[in-house]
Amino acid sequence: MSTCTYTNARIFTGDRIIERGSVAVENGRIAQVINSGGDSKSPPEYVSEVIDLQGLSIAPAFIDLQVYGGNGKLFNNEPTAETIRKTWESVRAGGASHFQITLSCSPLETMWRAMDACREYWVSGGQGLLGLHLEGPYFNPDKRGAHPLQHIRTPDHAEVAELIERGKGVVRYMTFAPEMMDDASLDLFLKSDILLSLGHSNATFQQAVRALDKGVGRVTHLFNAMSAFQSREPGLVGATFDRKPWTSIIADGIHCDYNSLKIAKELLRDKLFLISDAVTESLMGDYRFRFSGDRYVDDSGVLAGSALTMWQAVKNAVQFAEIPLEEALRMAGTYPAQVAGEDDRLGKIAPGYEAHFVVFDEELHLRQTIGF
Repeated sequence: MSTCTYTNARIFTGDRIIERGSVAVENGRIAQVINSGGDSKSPPEYVSEVIDLQGLSIAPAFIDLQVYGGNGKLFNNEPTAETIRKTWESVRAGGASHFQITLSCSPLETMWRAMDACREYWVSGGQGLLGLHLEGPYFNPDKRGAHPLQHIRTPDHAEVAELIERGKGVVRYMTFAPEMMDDASLDLFLKSDILLSLGHSNATFQQAVRALDKGVGRVTHLFNAMSAFQSREPGLVGATFDRKPWTSIIADGIHCDYNSLKIAKELLRDKLFLISDAVTESLMGDYRFRFSGDRYVDDSGVLAGSALTMWQAVKNAVQFAEIPLEEALRMAGTYPAQVAGEDDRLGKIAPGYEAHFVVFDEELHLRQTIGF
């Protein structure tokens, strides 16, 4: 039996703050959370190791539901298990214990290779991967962003059926434009296990609301690549504020202004969560992204993806959008676990949950990660 207790810590459990406490871990799961208060309570007798965190803070590790690669490997250009491993190394360094590898609009053959890569990664013992996020290919060309036009298409009923069948157990999440999706295809997706999200869309308010009311429960990277809120047409942004689905946002100050993040948080409250939307430099294939100061752009200079880590996203939310630290931590860990349907094991520091933690100081420096 592998047991240890982390003591003398300020604990953000996901539900509350324990100013001084300990966490007992047994075989990779949390056995007990101890509120020490002003007392110096001893760890449980069965604990074999005690680690003093010396007053540092701990919180549930983060979950990045949209990341495209890392450490020089972009999944679109190299859909392999090795790319997923490089991405895992990158997200782990930024405080995320789990992630969804994301594939942008691609030919079917690339989508099949991406699914196979995920399976290979799992079989080889790869850690942290929740599944595949298909971002596209059913987008509105007018809101494609850095996605190549030649890979954007409207759904075909047979193709959708094949995608769902081939993707069983692998494809966990899909972003699409509602105005490009016919009812028969949407009904197929809604009957599947794939979590659906609206994005890269020029939808009217009515089109977006219709999809949300039919059962689509998520919106991808609020404000970016979507119809804006306007006085005569509220668009997808307006539908998001009205219906309040789970909504991701990129907190880098580039994809959206920090005041927009602040306003969105006030409106969406506990339905807004953080993603990195991180890419990496790759100068090969259809997706040619290069680092440009503080962001990535394509060959045309179009904003392609962020240089964020999840830890930096949390810091930005606190420092520039006036979001309380406890809530920013939930936006990076607790809420994404709920969005992904993993909230019975991830996103909290509570008995029975997997023991994945970030450790940080008062200046919001990430000091270490535990359990991943």
